[in-house]
Amino acid sequence: MYRNWGWRAINYQICNKSSLEDRESDPFSTYQENKLLLNSIFMKEKMSRYSKQVIDKYFKSLLRAHKRVEFARDLLELSMIQDIVADYLMDMQWHVKYDVSNPDFDPQYRFDLVARKEKRVITVLIQPEITRQSTLEIQKDIFSVKKEMPSTRVLLATDIQELPYILQKGALSDFIIDMAKKYKLGILLVDKNLEYQETWLVPSEFLYA
Repeated sequence: MYRNWGWRAINYQICNKSSLEDRESDPFSTYQENKLLLNSIFMKEKMSRYSKQVIDKYFKSLLRAHKRVEFARDLLELSMIQDIVADYLMDMQWHVKYDVSNPDFDPQYRFDLVARKEKRVITVLIQPEITRQSTLEIQKDIFSVKKEMPSTRVLLATDIQELPYILQKGALSDFIIDMAKKYKLGILLVDKNLEYQETWLVPSEFLYA
């Protein structure tokens, strides 16, 4: 869990001491932990070092974050999620491009975000709301991306309000886990209010651990 205070960072001292201590006790609550986790999704041996205990603790912290969300707000729009994720990836020192077309694809096909670091590539698919209907679009996009760029890691970015649908047993959860196993699909969860924006990375390996 990495809180991005607008990508030049507002002083962390605006949080009270107790909330800082609570956040620091969670896995992946610091910048360095998040940076390492993001880089590790390309290295099987590093991902295998994260124990089931750590992963379970992380999901518990995600559920706590989900409960803190102001549920009166609407789901974040695609463009807002796009900006939050772009800030997160740039903060993690990845080169990011918006609405990228690829010469190997149909010229009408465009990625929501593409991030590069050296020879590594992350493709981000943005879906503000995950529904049975949207899974068809997500699946089609994953197939297209992996066919042309097998080594890329695909991340699905969505509002953290969608977390229960990802974790609760059912058709949507089964779909996400299946895509994680077959195509290494990971998740990016985002939140934003007047004071901060926040991004959580859930690697594919965590989804079926």
